Amino acid sequence: MRIGLNFDGIKVSDYQNRSKPLQPPQEYVQDSFNIFMSHGIDMVRIPVYWESYEKDPAGFIEELNLISNEADKNNISCIYDNHQWECSSLLGYGIGFPNSIVSPIFQDISLNRDPYKHPSKKEVENFWNHWWDRTIKSTDGEDGWTKQFEFIQKVIQTVDNKKSTAAFELLNEPQVFRHGDFKKVSKYHDNLLSKVIDITDKPLIFCYSYAGRLLALNFPWIQAKIKPLLPVKNTIIFDIHPYPPYFIAILYFRLVSKLMKIDTVLAGEYNSGTGKGVKISSSQHARYLRTFRKFLPFGVMFWQWSYIKDNDHPAFNLAKNVDGVIAPNDNFESFVKAIKNS
Repeated sequence: MRIGLNFDGIKVSDYQNRSKPLQPPQEYVQDSFNIFMSHGIDMVRIPVYWESYEKDPAGFIEELNLISNEADKNNISCIYDNHQWECSSLLGYGIGFPNSIVSPIFQDISLNRDPYKHPSKKEVENFWNHWWDRTIKSTDGEDGWTKQFEFIQKVIQTVDNKKSTAAFELLNEPQVFRHGDFKKVSKYHDNLLSKVIDITDKPLIFCYSYAGRLLALNFPWIQAKIKPLLPVKNTIIFDIHPYPPYFIAILYFRLVSKLMKIDTVLAGEYNSGTGKGVKISSSQHARYLRTFRKFLPFGVMFWQWSYIKDNDHPAFNLAKNVDGVIAPNDNFESFVKAIKNS
């Protein structure tokens, strides 16, 4: 089983509508990958954000090259993940879709909006309903799905030829608010695959869809409808995010994968929970990895390594800043110990 972590970059994960709270340590990328190599971490998942690319295309591509070069040097495999969380920083405390895609839907959005508050559920639902209906046009009048492929194409073209590049993820945690939209997610996946397979032969990953409302009825047989149906030569991997990886959660995702008839399942993110103040102990690290080895032998990625401390979720911190230099913290040491002993 491949065991790795999620890596929070700088330019590839920058907010379009607010600034990050801290400057990164010196040689952050280089030192991080050296630490991974020296501790036996040989796979990382790199969340990259469309809005970050729109904010600074040159800086984004420069950092992608830096990350992939460091991964090559240290024999570390990388999964490049088209990431979104809470839709977009234009709506509040989220990141993902760029202003050119989100702003046409919310033309009356307040310039005085608090960027550190979560977006309203109504606004997020409004966005995703339009996204699955494929009615979103960018500010230059082009189809949203097509514009997203153009971003993914830039990522693939930059790193596809690197020996460290292991796979590409189509979209992190798409949200569904209407029961019938699970089938539309499948069509969306097929639309992307039909284009992506022409530019890479690397494995392609699609993520489970988060049900934003109870009415979405996210039963295993409903979730299974998001599976891409287009026959492709690329290996197709199903990505799950158990927070935490309790036995019942793993059983749910195993049933979904069986219904999809997909054997390769990746836990692209996991941790001990998402509640405020959540922590993780050495025994939890060990227990989670034992569960994964039993039920998901392909690979798991812990969330996350970042130079920005998450004060609300201490379990999410694997790194610390020591006099301007990135270094592992106690959570990381426990994680590595659990890997060696599992």
